[in-house]
Amino acid sequence: MKKRKGRVIALGTILACSIGLGTLSVEAGNENTNYSFSILKDQKNSYTGTEYRQTTTERNTWKVRMYFSNEGTNTVTTYWLEKSNGTNVSPAVDVNAGNTKTNSGRNHYIKGNAGANAANVRLTAENNTASSSSFTVKGYWDEETGRMLPSQYKTYYTTEYNK
Repeated sequence: MKKRKGRVIALGTILACSIGLGTLSVEAGNENTNYSFSILKDQKNSYTGTEYRQTTTERNTWKVRMYFSNEGTNTVTTYWLEKSNGTNVSPAVDVNAGNTKTNSGRNHYIKGNAGANAANVRLTAENNTASSSSFTVKGYWDEETGRMLPSQYKTYYTTEYNK
C-alpha cells in the first residue's frame, strides 16, 4: 500500500510540474511579429497595431529587431512600447539597423513598465534625431518573450536570429 501511495504522489508531482510548465510556455511565447512602417520627419511617432501583453511582471522582456532602414547602414531608430492612447509603458531603446545589405542587426530585450502588464501595447518608433526627412524601417518585435531581466537592468542584446 505504501508503494502505491508513493507512485500516486510522484505522478501528482509530475502532473503539477507539467501543468506549470505548460502555463509558462504559453506566457513565454516567441512570436516575432513583423513590422514595416515609415519613420516620420521631425521625430513624430510611428507605430504598429496593438498586441496583448499578458504578463504580470515588468521583468518579462519585450523584443525588437530592426533589420532594414533605408535611412542607411548603421543608422539608429528609437523604439518603445505604448498603449493605444499614447501612454509610454517601457523604456526607450536606440536600435541600430546594422548592415542592411547583409540583413544584420541584433535583438534588443527590454523590460516593460508596470503599465505594460496585462495590457494591449504597440511598438512605437521615432527618428533618434530631429530630421526633415522620413524613411522606412523593417524588422520584427514581440510584446513579451519570457526572458526575464534582473530588476536592475533595463535592456540587453543578442545577435542570435529568431530568438
